[in-house]
Amino acid sequence: MTTANTYIKIYTSLGYLFYSVAAGDGTVRTAEVEKLKQLVKQDWLPLEGSRDEFGTDAAHYIEMSFDFALGEEMDGDAAYERFVDEYKDLAPHFDAGLKRLVLTTAAAVADAFHGTNKEERRQLGQIRKLLA
Repeated sequence: MTTANTYIKIYTSLGYLFYSVAAGDGTVRTAEVEKLKQLVKQDWLPLEGSRDEFGTDAAHYIEMSFDFALGEEMDGDAAYERFVDEYKDLAPHFDAGLKRLVLTTAAAVADAFHGTNKEERRQLGQIRKLLA
């Protein structure tokens, strides 16, 4: 069974992963940020009901860590490595459905600004390989 704290860790790490996709070409576009926020509301919030000690739905941690990385102007590769480091411990909590949603969200963020470019395709391939 996955606890609320585990979901918070998963969602926080996913925020860095999705940021790495958006930052893959060196620039995070408004369309990518807006797409992520839309997908959190549409797909991630309804996924499960974990909340932090303040009553915030744990899925909001995706946006929080994405926004933190954006504010810090984090390098996309550094954000990806941060996800990879966390994923090593969290992998048992990633079932097929969660992996599919991660890939769908990452692809939608990549596609949000004038389609998916070469660097974003490479990044998506890397994510697919990691989650396989």
